[in-house]
Amino acid sequence: MDTKAGKKKILYVEIIRIAAILFVIFNHTKQQGFVMFTLCEKGSFPYWFNMFFSVITGIGVPLFFMISGMLLLGREETIGYVWKKRILKIAVILFVFSLINYVLKNSYQPGFSVKDFFKQIYSGEVIVPYWFLYSYISFLIALPLIRRMARNMTDKEFCYLIGLQIAFNGLIFILQYRLSGGTLELNSKLSPYTLVNDVVFYPLIGYYLGNKLKNVTGKMCIYSGLLALASVAVTMYMTDYRISLTGEMDESSVGFFYGSMRSLQVIFVFLIIRKLFEDRKMPAKLEKVIVNMGSCVFGIYLIEDIFRDGFYFIYEAMRTGITGFIAIRIYVVFIFLVCWLVVALFRLALGLLYRLKG
Repeated sequence: MDTKAGKKKILYVEIIRIAAILFVIFNHTKQQGFVMFTLCEKGSFPYWFNMFFSVITGIGVPLFFMISGMLLLGREETIGYVWKKRILKIAVILFVFSLINYVLKNSYQPGFSVKDFFKQIYSGEVIVPYWFLYSYISFLIALPLIRRMARNMTDKEFCYLIGLQIAFNGLIFILQYRLSGGTLELNSKLSPYTLVNDVVFYPLIGYYLGNKLKNVTGKMCIYSGLLALASVAVTMYMTDYRISLTGEMDESSVGFFYGSMRSLQVIFVFLIIRKLFEDRKMPAKLEKVIVNMGSCVFGIYLIEDIFRDGFYFIYEAMRTGITGFIAIRIYVVFIFLVCWLVVALFRLALGLLYRLKG
């Protein structure tokens, strides 16, 4: 989630950040939004309609990894710098905000203890949304090595990497499940998992699409858009097939295939936003607002869980007057705006304190 891009912010990158955090917040809305389709009659229009939005929701975190790859893989930094300035910073943030959330959620529970907190933060997550921070630290640990890969890979090798991801995370995974009724699985030793897992794949592709790819054409956007739609359709079909096979409709089960073809959706969103906003001139005030929002996204991610729970009554109130589909989306935007205001004011206060000290 690196927020620095030289001296000047890249506008389309900030727009991708904003889109990504909106997807992340929606991803945390459970049956009220994210898996609303599980409450609908199987096979009905609302079932398929809501499943479509459920499938595409998961693109938020991969977009963050792509931005980090775009902004970090081209830099020159020592291993010591990465550990002292990047890994330590995220580790401290993870510790502090996990502690805040642990106290807020468990202070009145009988199991509340320092030992329990350290056990949770070491072996799991204090709150589920912070799983990304663990993955991001993993990416930073591997950053010096991934940089070497990125700088020496050719265009053909980047395309090969995308092909590997689609083949092993997508086509093979889907076909073996469909043809065997979920009873057959490829030997894990045959999969190039190290290359196609999110922590390596998306930063590398972000570096390629943001730095090495000099121009995004309309044809690229059309073809990638068609592939993205096809990937969503296949994912929806397989999700419905698995529900029919297992009868399982809880949140963890219905997302079984969501990540399999996600790379095609993420690549399309990255390309289309870059195409639309890379060279677009905006009013200075609007651009300033977008850049400010983008710079606050990491802070929004850290606190949205607290505010999402705290303001849930607003969603409940809206749902009595409008449909749940519309209400939850208004609620997501509302949480984003509230968290943005809180983070922006906090950053402003810190800036004023720094100036006073100076």
